[in-house]
Amino acid sequence: MAQQFTHFKRFPPPESEKPSLETLQKLFSLSPNDFGDIGGLFSKFSNLLPRHPPPAVLPCANVQPAQYSACEKPGNKACSACKLVSYCSKECQTAHWKRHKRVCKNPMRSSDWQPSWDAENCAPFFMEPSEDEKESLNGGSALWGNMPAIDLINLNANEANARKDFSLAFVASGDLRHVMKTINSLPDDYSGKLDILINDGNGYVFCRNLVLLLILGCVPDENLAADIALHFWYSVFFPAEYRTRICWLVTAFMKHCVDSTTQGKKYPLGDTSNFATPWLNKEHRSYLQHYMFDPDMPDSAGIEIDDAQAEYTRVRMAPSRKEYRDTMYTGLKPSHRVAFYEFRRYGIVLPLGAPNSHFNCANSSLFSLEGRWLQTDYADPLEGWNTEEVIQSGKTHGAQVEDIYGCLYFFLSTHLRTLARRIRKFHISFKLFSVEACALSKHIEENVFTGMGIASNTRFDRVEVSNILDVSYVGTRQVLTAWSPFLRQNKHAAIVGYYMNWFMVQKDGRVQGAGKSAMEQATKQLLERNGVDNLKATFSQISPDIRNLASLQTKIVSLTMDMDTMYENSKPFEKYLKKEKLDTVLRATKLKLRRQHKIVPHVSAHCSASR
Repeated sequence: MAQQFTHFKRFPPPESEKPSLETLQKLFSLSPNDFGDIGGLFSKFSNLLPRHPPPAVLPCANVQPAQYSACEKPGNKACSACKLVSYCSKECQTAHWKRHKRVCKNPMRSSDWQPSWDAENCAPFFMEPSEDEKESLNGGSALWGNMPAIDLINLNANEANARKDFSLAFVASGDLRHVMKTINSLPDDYSGKLDILINDGNGYVFCRNLVLLLILGCVPDENLAADIALHFWYSVFFPAEYRTRICWLVTAFMKHCVDSTTQGKKYPLGDTSNFATPWLNKEHRSYLQHYMFDPDMPDSAGIEIDDAQAEYTRVRMAPSRKEYRDTMYTGLKPSHRVAFYEFRRYGIVLPLGAPNSHFNCANSSLFSLEGRWLQTDYADPLEGWNTEEVIQSGKTHGAQVEDIYGCLYFFLSTHLRTLARRIRKFHISFKLFSVEACALSKHIEENVFTGMGIASNTRFDRVEVSNILDVSYVGTRQVLTAWSPFLRQNKHAAIVGYYMNWFMVQKDGRVQGAGKSAMEQATKQLLERNGVDNLKATFSQISPDIRNLASLQTKIVSLTMDMDTMYENSKPFEKYLKKEKLDTVLRATKLKLRRQHKIVPHVSAHCSASR
């Protein structure tokens, strides 16, 4: 019997592919010390495949969920109107039109679409949510990242030695995007060893990173490993077969952790790589069990699919945030508005025309133990990656730029396959921690982790500290004081971080606070880029009616953001660092601020300190 589920007609996994009731009941009754008794319980389910294989190229969009059918041919003829989906033939396009017209004729795709306050001919209210709602719309975790991934080694611009061993520390890692970018940027013939420390004080982030490494290192088929990892990382729903595989992987790992013969030893990731963690506390075990167990079973962890959709919709479509969403949509092209809206509805990273009825399980790792969405209402997978690279990857696989999340799917699939392959090929040792960043350095100094090969004399070639340099987090002095003793002494070694919020406390950090001359210069550059006629056309569309002052305000805000891209704020950033007394901190820690950035060369507002 198919489940009728809000936006999709989903079908359940075949009974023959589900763990038996006896197996699940035994799992739910286990304490952590019992995992040694269940070695073979999930082994027979480890080769399950979803009903539709991961798309290698853009698929034909002729999907009929009511019949559980989908054309299996590539889609190479884009809809000429929206370019959000493609078909293999005119016949498939005609057959699918009844379903596709909801997207193609979406009012948001109209060139004269207006935000709600214009459409209703009233001033925007920008309703402030209540304090309780503010808290409920922000789960407090950043599971997808909020800045594009960086290559922490940048080998060609630095050591330029494909045989060199590297020791890297991501001390406030967030997700694995920086790790993946760094490993994948190495040459194919790299033959050195990588020792990678990954730490995040958020237990949810730590456990998700752990499971991602298990998937990428232990699922034999790298294409399947990449697809499971992609949806575990970014999609709100995934196939039941993927959940079963994750359950099997986590069960095997937890058995390793409690078995007296393997406890504390490295866990293999293929033949050449491994990872270790010094502990799994009660909180971590609860999170891992939350990912594992079937929510249809009594007393299990996890979240029901209907509950997950309801919670996702509650946060993503909160009425109090409608005008904020409309403000974001005003800056997008018509088809991109629809693409962003569709992701907000469904939460699945796939080409828009790909079959998804088999995504019939909730991804519990994106929800708290209490069933709450863990991130903000505006969290977006695209923020962690370079948009130009995402679009180029999509085009290579047949996707149109309008289907931006389809492009993201192919981009992530490509990189996750590469990472899975390199984990099997390169010699990589991952060490996972979940400690506050400065406390971790203290533990290392006290030789707490010598059993893992990390001691007070350990030195790293790179230390990536994310944005904890911000005064609203840990701060420059504390971070550099904590981690400078562990930086290797050579000209390439560096501590790399960035200041995400510095412009909020530095008056001239943005163009509107920089004075008349800076505003005029930025305006001149913007006019040169966009043309005077385009700017006039933008404002000529606004009615002089006093009720449409909101439209003018929105245009001005958008224009100011564009002007910020024209504004050279390196000097204000230097003033900010001076206020932070960076020179004093550098002298105390015996570090130097690099004047030429050779690790992240295209970014100016970050800090790269070296010996």
